[in-house]
This record gives sequence, C-alpha cells and structure tokens, in this order.
Amino acid sequence: MLELSSSVADELWPCVPVGAPQPPVRSLHLLVVDSHPVVQHGVRLFVGATDRIRAVDEATSGREAVDVARRVRPDVVLLNPWLGDMLLGDVVGLIDAVSPGTRIVIFAAQVSPSLREEAALLGVSGVLGQDAGRERLLDVITRVAGGEVVIDPGNEGMLKQAADKLHGTPLTPREHEILRRAARGESNVEIAGAIYLAPTTVKSYLQSALRKLGARNRVEAVFKLSELRIL
Repeated sequence: MLELSSSVADELWPCVPVGAPQPPVRSLHLLVVDSHPVVQHGVRLFVGATDRIRAVDEATSGREAVDVARRVRPDVVLLNPWLGDMLLGDVVGLIDAVSPGTRIVIFAAQVSPSLREEAALLGVSGVLGQDAGRERLLDVITRVAGGEVVIDPGNEGMLKQAADKLHGTPLTPREHEILRRAARGESNVEIAGAIYLAPTTVKSYLQSALRKLGARNRVEAVFKLSELRIL
C-alpha cells in the first residue's frame, strides 16, 4: 500500500476538525413529465425520503412541461419521450429555450438503440429506463445535475433471459427494436426512416432475428416475442 507523508497527506486531504460543519449537499428541483400517474407516483415515492431532492413538480403533456419549466426552472427533467401532444425533439427544444440551465433525462419504458441515438442528436443529458431502482434513479439525477451525461445501457439483460428460455442466441437491442416496430405494422422502409438505416440493412436485421427465434416470418416472430413478454 502506498503511504504518504503527513505533510503531503494534509495538502491533499486537509484535516477537518471533528464536529466541524460540513458543506451542505445541494438539493435539486425535479420535474417529472409523464402521462401515467403510476410513474409520477413511483418517482415521488423514490425521491421523497432523500435530502437530495427539495421539490418535485409534475406535468402530463409536452405543453404543460414547457409551462412548468418556464415557471419553476427545474434542475432536472425526467421526460417520457412518447407524449401525446408533442414530438420529443420539440419538447426538448422548448424546455431548453425557456429554462436554459435545466438538464433533461429521457425516462422511457424501453431504452432502444434508436432512442439513444435520438438522445445523442438532441444533446440531452441522460437516458434512463423506467425499471431503474431507487438508488440508480437518484444516482442518475444527481450526476446529471452535476454536469455528467448518463446513458442507460438498455435491455440487453432482458433479451438474454428470453434467449435462455428458447435455448438460443440473444437478439441484439437493434434486432429487438426492429421486431417491435414490425409488430406495430411498420414496413421495412418506415422502420429504416425512423432509425436512420437503409431498408436493406433493416431486412438483414429482420432475417437475423428470425433465425435466432426459429421463426418462419415476422408474424411468427412477433408471436414468440409476445409469449416471452418482451414485445
């Protein structure tokens, strides 16, 4: 173990007398934007018993989020990317305009590769799945407020568990996302436009996913995803 002389140690870590007051931890003002009451309530429960959050405001739509952000100037916004009244890019841009110091974390039920790409293009401060535990949520909020960019790794663990049930190879997050879009009736061309790929590349991802799932076509693949509860 490396040992430091007392003079060097004192210079690096100045002694603080026992009982001396510590600098206060800066508490944060949080805005949660989601149309689902259970998400709002869950976040309040998670952050309510900590001194890291001093206030929590809520909004259920993009327009309401912009109005609240203009009024209260929150430190951090947890933003559901799929709001009924506004596109994600519009909400992010307007919040940035009315509250420039606010840091935005996309708070999504599913963290997909295309969502992470969109987050990077928009320049938000973080992406986090709504299945995050209390400590993970608080950690991301605190780090983002301090200037970091924190991106959730996504749903790789869920896909591995599904593959284990099929005794096969896990889908990649990209393959999973393309199948989910196919399940909504999107064509290869529509999927390609949404996630910035060529249609031929989307077709290749679909074929790879079908092989891994042992499915003859996308309908059968979607059925298997439904059975595995990962659609």
